[in-house]
Amino acid sequence: MNFIGNRYSIINIEDNIEFNKLYKARDLYENKTILLKVINHNNHICEDFLANLIDESTIIREINSPYILNMIDVGVDYREDGIWYYMIYEYEKGISLNNIIEGNYLHLEAIISIATQILKGLEAAKEHGMYHGDLNPSNILVDKWYNVKILNFGVTKANHGVNIRSGNNIKYLSPHQLCINYTDTESDFFALGLILFECIFKKLPFGESYDEEQMLKFIDKGINFNALKGINGNEELIEIIKKLLNRTEKYSEFREVILDLSSIMYEKAEIKESLLIEDEQNYENEDKTKVTKNRNKLLLISAIIIIILSALTTLII
Repeated sequence: MNFIGNRYSIINIEDNIEFNKLYKARDLYENKTILLKVINHNNHICEDFLANLIDESTIIREINSPYILNMIDVGVDYREDGIWYYMIYEYEKGISLNNIIEGNYLHLEAIISIATQILKGLEAAKEHGMYHGDLNPSNILVDKWYNVKILNFGVTKANHGVNIRSGNNIKYLSPHQLCINYTDTESDFFALGLILFECIFKKLPFGESYDEEQMLKFIDKGINFNALKGINGNEELIEIIKKLLNRTEKYSEFREVILDLSSIMYEKAEIKESLLIEDEQNYENEDKTKVTKNRNKLLLISAIIIIILSALTTLII
């Protein structure tokens, strides 16, 4: 068994524990199922990180958003191979969004639903003076109905706004996080744009790198959207992604993005409604045609019967 903090046991694990991966585990003290994530100490993590994270987890519980997964315990586990920080979350069914992106095609309605819930969670946090700063698919839990729970809230803020770069993961960082280690709401907009791009095209727009200068060069080079093709009406969503990733003409409020996403769904609903009306009209026209044809057949049959009866009457006479 793999024990974390002498209290939590990871369920059904065969290989070594992976950092920054969400695990189903058991709280041996309270005998209940929880979710657990482990990160290793590195040079980007400040000395008072753990104490700050405890404070941030309290704020998250006070926010009480249905789109944010509550952190119920944090701690440190000293190991022979280094220092591990663990974060314990309330148990929710679902899988990480990165697993969904890797294994399935996400239809437009699912992507918009997921994005809208993420935005509502971010908006609720902002009202309490919080940003995420480490938004990526591994920190988004999705259930089979596409309900969303965001994890790792408070981690970057507890580190004085510096992303901890767990596993040297920098591919979802904004330009100013890479340049000057500054995190804000714009960082979350940028990360969401990357996530939505990945949901559609199964790849990141700027590629991947473990070198921050090279990553910045990839971002500065931009995206050739002309070489990309939207699928099943995703062209409208791509326009939103462009604005999320834009460094000049960009969104300033979460509500703006939510309204733009909603407009796509309204347009789809109107198209479906117009198709239904058209179908109904076609059915009505078909019914009228059938009635006319049947009436003509009846008139013809009646005329033939009258002629036959008249002929028989003449013969009898």
